[in-house]
Amino acid sequence: MSNILSGLLLAGGVALTAMSDAKAQGFVIETGVEALSSPNTLIHGLHRLYIGRAVSPRFSFGQGIYSAALGDAGGAFFWGFEGVARIPLTDRFSLSFSGFLGGGGGAAQVNGDGTMVRASAALDYRVSRAWDAQITASWVRIAGAPIDGPAFGVGLRYRLDGEGQSDGDGGALDFAALSMHVAHMVAPSSTRSRNGAAQPAVSLVGVRAHRDLNARTRLVFSAAGAARGAQGYMQIMAEARRIFPMRWLSFFVEGGAGFGGGGNVDTGSGLLISAAAGVTVPVTRRFNAELSLGALTAATGGFRAATVSLNMVRAFGRQRESVGTNGERWAFSAGFSAQQVGANYFAVPGNPANLVIMQESSLDYFVGRRLYLTGAAQTTMAGGVAGYAIGSVGAGYEIPVSDRWSLSLEGFIGAAGGGGVNTAGGIIGGVRAELDYHVTDTWRLSMALGQMTTLRGNGMSPATLTFGVKIPFTTHR
Repeated sequence: MSNILSGLLLAGGVALTAMSDAKAQGFVIETGVEALSSPNTLIHGLHRLYIGRAVSPRFSFGQGIYSAALGDAGGAFFWGFEGVARIPLTDRFSLSFSGFLGGGGGAAQVNGDGTMVRASAALDYRVSRAWDAQITASWVRIAGAPIDGPAFGVGLRYRLDGEGQSDGDGGALDFAALSMHVAHMVAPSSTRSRNGAAQPAVSLVGVRAHRDLNARTRLVFSAAGAARGAQGYMQIMAEARRIFPMRWLSFFVEGGAGFGGGGNVDTGSGLLISAAAGVTVPVTRRFNAELSLGALTAATGGFRAATVSLNMVRAFGRQRESVGTNGERWAFSAGFSAQQVGANYFAVPGNPANLVIMQESSLDYFVGRRLYLTGAAQTTMAGGVAGYAIGSVGAGYEIPVSDRWSLSLEGFIGAAGGGGVNTAGGIIGGVRAELDYHVTDTWRLSMALGQMTTLRGNGMSPATLTFGVKIPFTTHR
């Protein structure tokens, strides 16, 4: 519990510093793979994805996502807070140091709380104005698994602001579009799950973020979890899309890679390869609908599937819509949530925990003055439910109470599973009320009370209490 409290203080303090620093830079993205030196589980190595806001030219803070990448433990995911400090040595070389605190689990390799701590050092070599190559060495400790030792690997850093030395906001993490994502995966009859049974069809819900590289090429980042068919399955993908515009619609092809697993799906080490083709149809001036057909395969596991996906896309259209407006309003929140354990909370009784502690990150997008859409992700930090994770989407309404206080009411739906928690198939829903104290115009303290429940069957239905920091911001000015 002391690690969780110190992590909350660190996350809040650094995030506030980042938002209040008048010389805050752009965003930094880092990715890489590390092999554990002495693997004692089926997790032999981890893939790392870090997205951070640069507080200064030498320090950034944000979110880290780790997933199994080597071995046979696809489906092990860890999510949390991370900070990176960089010390230049020469024009080309620098040292960087990072610290991560988060939680997760999966693939039946982690028991107990699932808390993960990682400390890392890296030698960076500047390849271009925006890219660095890295050689990394770290120490990884995961509570509930015999993982407590060194790891070594390689990585890449990408700075959205190029040189990373500008005095303004540098490279903005603006997206061309965001979408709500529903997909259905049907595996061939010969595809077996990890226990040898026939792999059932899996329905996914999630979100996608689109970033343009040029007029006809974009990158699409997505995260989704199983709402039906494989409770506890989740995947994170990055895809490149080529667009072929027509008169009033457009066609596209895309391919990519990512990591996924859980829910007894045999994804091997976790590496996934995808390909799809689809069509985009405008529905309103701001929203498009996308339908695509594709295929998904595990690089080292037995999973194969045909996919059909439907997306409702909010296209921002910078040049058409931002003129004469104040831009797109957002709010990012990070903190910790406690779930009250009650009847039917655990699939198998015996866990003595009264509370389950989750790390939570969420993003709100305002579609009106007070109405907003919200998406959130949670992973376990304490409570003996390693591998338990939640992803949700919903809507909220913000009500100003005074100059310093505001109240928000939210409803959400999503997917949950893992860790022995009884999510009755995976699909969950809930409501909550959130009270914000506006410390300044750039950050708030936030507390929320809510109720979550499974939407099928007689599963868990916990009351929730959340504390965190909320950071409003604007894009596409």
